[in-house]
Amino acid sequence: MAEQVCRRITRKTIAALQESKRSLLSGDDSGLATTWDEICVQVQLEESGAWDAYEDTVRQILADQVAKLSGYEREALWLQTSPGEDWQCEDESDREAYPVCDDDIVEYVLNEGVFAEAANWTNRRIRRFLDADG
Repeated sequence: MAEQVCRRITRKTIAALQESKRSLLSGDDSGLATTWDEICVQVQLEESGAWDAYEDTVRQILADQVAKLSGYEREALWLQTSPGEDWQCEDESDREAYPVCDDDIVEYVLNEGVFAEAANWTNRRIRRFLDADG
């Protein structure tokens, strides 16, 4: 279930980034048309000086998506995170009651979902940009 939820949130986040065409930081002559194009190029090639702004944008979209999850979906995803795995390995008598953390979930989906997709995503605009740089 956690994989399905991660994929669903990833797809929604990518869709939102594909719709975002304002304030592209690569410039009008880059050939890139969406924020998603720019993120894919940076993940596949090299992070720009504006990378933090891109990461913050993705984190905000993910945080909005995580806030919409049901409790059991949040718990399933959190258990996939490093803190969730550590919590599972603790002795039951020593661990605190289910400390699900949305920030942990956002980081997990950011890296395992969104950036993993960006590393392999391609389209004509991205290929043209990467070929011109190479």
